[in-house]
Amino acid sequence: MANSSNFRIPNIIINDHILTYFYYILFIFILNSLIFHQEIYAIDESFFVNSFFEKLKYDNNSLIIDFPNSNITNLTNNKEDSIYAQIGAFENNVYVVWQESVSKNLPKHNYDIFFIKSNDKGKTFSMPINLSNNTEFSERPQIAVSENGIFIIWADEIDKNNKEIMFTKSLDNGATFSKVINISNTLKNSNRQEISAYNKNVYIVWQDTQQNNTNSSIMFKSSIDGGNTFNNSIELMNNTDDSFPKISSYGNYVYVVWNNENKENSGLFFVRSSNQGDNFEKAIKIEYTNSGESQIAVNGNKVLVVWGGLDSKNIHNIYFVNSNDNGSTFTGLKTVSEKITGSSNTSDYNQLTKIIKNPLNVEVNNYNLSYIVWQDTISQQNQDILLTLSNQTDNNDYTKILNLSNNIGVSECPSIAISGNNVYVIWEDFISGNHEILFANIYIQT
Repeated sequence: MANSSNFRIPNIIINDHILTYFYYILFIFILNSLIFHQEIYAIDESFFVNSFFEKLKYDNNSLIIDFPNSNITNLTNNKEDSIYAQIGAFENNVYVVWQESVSKNLPKHNYDIFFIKSNDKGKTFSMPINLSNNTEFSERPQIAVSENGIFIIWADEIDKNNKEIMFTKSLDNGATFSKVINISNTLKNSNRQEISAYNKNVYIVWQDTQQNNTNSSIMFKSSIDGGNTFNNSIELMNNTDDSFPKISSYGNYVYVVWNNENKENSGLFFVRSSNQGDNFEKAIKIEYTNSGESQIAVNGNKVLVVWGGLDSKNIHNIYFVNSNDNGSTFTGLKTVSEKITGSSNTSDYNQLTKIIKNPLNVEVNNYNLSYIVWQDTISQQNQDILLTLSNQTDNNDYTKILNLSNNIGVSECPSIAISGNNVYVIWEDFISGNHEILFANIYIQT
């Protein structure tokens, strides 16, 4: 980070004369820009994209290809602990939020929420902004982006049994952010928050848990004026346990999906609203037994729900169901391995079953399953970040799995965003005694 301490400007002499006032001011301007406006420089994909995609298209010996480590950028690159990053993108802009340790001198290790942005497709990033900036433990930020703004939430630990969901927004492309407000505002423990935005509509979902009790509820809140005001909270389901609600939206529709590990009513549940979250239809169960932490993606009337495992559940594939009628009906359960290979009776399918061992933190950003990212177990001490990359729109069809992290440590908690031909992925890696947020930009040739 730039050092903002005072510095002394030396006298500058040219031809034994002091610079004119104009040149002096110009010098100050340039020096100030160097000191106070340092940027994080990422990798320009144009240096390697051609040779890399030749390998993707024509290397038929293996389904898995290692992504070049030289094309990965460390976005945090400091001595603090940087974890749980999320990414969003809109047009040429890329936005990243994460949680980072800020003090070891408090009664407990404190974390704040930080934000950076890029206006050039991830080639350079701005200096970080501290969004929470308080003495509470701030954790697990989430971000949603639309043409109307940048919307960010996280959980603040008010006391031992009370976490609250906090919200802020930016209407000037991340230059400034609004005053932080409490969205959940309850004595319950509110966490596992997620956010979605469509135009000026902002939707938030989270899990509420009674103090000293495992009984939880899935809660929802909406705004139709860009986050200026929010409607009252709606309970979507109670008596849930170890649930991770997810949310997506398109037009007037809002879709929420979550797993329930309560033995009395376990499974994967789905509910929708067709009127901007004013009310919801009855929740339906779309998977009964083989369910884990899910993700949801929407495009028009198409809805995709995809999931892998949980820390407590060892699931050996990535599963999905989809709908072509706004979630009125869903297809039967399928696996991503079958989607990639076209059949479960091929050598490629058998190879995939060895690659997809215990997929955790599965993330999807688009409906057609071209890009799915997750963390998977490589060995007992090693987990890597894997990304499916498909192109089935021209004569050079290919489907590959990229190993993005490709190291000997534990890489975890990936997040993905897509804008135009750019696929942006971030994750956390344990480097030199602390966690860092790493960034990869995969440019898709067409």
